[in-house]
Amino acid sequence: MQHQRIPAAGTSMDTDPVYLHIRVVLSIILGLSITTLLRGLAGIIEHPQRRGWSWIHLCWVIWALISVVTFWWWEFRLGEVRQWTFELYLFVIAYCAAWYLLCVLLFPDDVREFGSYENYLLQRRGGFFGMLALVTLLDLVDTAIKGHSRWQMLGDAYWVHTGVMLVIAGLGMALRQRRAHLALAALALVYQAGYFLLEYFTLASD
Repeated sequence: MQHQRIPAAGTSMDTDPVYLHIRVVLSIILGLSITTLLRGLAGIIEHPQRRGWSWIHLCWVIWALISVVTFWWWEFRLGEVRQWTFELYLFVIAYCAAWYLLCVLLFPDDVREFGSYENYLLQRRGGFFGMLALVTLLDLVDTAIKGHSRWQMLGDAYWVHTGVMLVIAGLGMALRQRRAHLALAALALVYQAGYFLLEYFTLASD
């Protein structure tokens, strides 16, 4: 409950009916994203051999779960937007939908053609890593919507993070070897977790 009072008094997050209306749709889409990941993880725990599991796939699933949860948390900053337009509304919905699509690509309904989640991920890597690059670029627009103070708060580390994720996405599309993808997935997970621990938890005290 204390975390809900982080925005300073006077912000429109708790009183703006437009934002409250938009937040409902945002929560539905991001909730579906988290549900997709958790349901997929539960399926792996229940039947680990049915669709196969691997460290490559598991690293990206945990990476996605961390990313979606933290993204949802920091969208409370949208409460600081003073004037909402239909274009902004469409962008926020599209951004959330991109995260949902990324999560679905990690847990497709049918992988019989590929034999396992890992084979699917490696053979269809262009779709997954292309979506990863897209959500990274969309985050720049999302940050701009929240105002100049948001850029200042994030600092240079945010630009470094954006660059690193775009490089990871590019390497993911280009690399073919399983060992290379395992190293890339582990690197992405460790970096993402470290970034949010060092940067976002520090920002939470502002």
